[in-house]
Amino acid sequence: MWLVNCSKKDIDYLIYNKIVYEKPEKVQAQQYHKLVNLCYAKDINSGRYWKSKFRDLEIDEFLKRYKRSQRFKEISDIVAKLGR
Repeated sequence: MWLVNCSKKDIDYLIYNKIVYEKPEKVQAQQYHKLVNLCYAKDINSGRYWKSKFRDLEIDEFLKRYKRSQRFKEISDIVAKLGR
């Protein structure tokens, strides 16, 4: 199950209803429930755009790459004009 596709109501349901697991699946079940706890604590769900420092860094990196590509395009256009 993808937890990012869960609504707020689903996350609430998962936090209050602990999952049942067999002994061989204990580690995976605990990891799953830790993630549910994180989603509940940070209010992460499908109905909310999660803002974080990591998201801000992603946006900054995207803008840097975009500006760099635009600058390279401008330079290549200038070089093409001078070469003609």
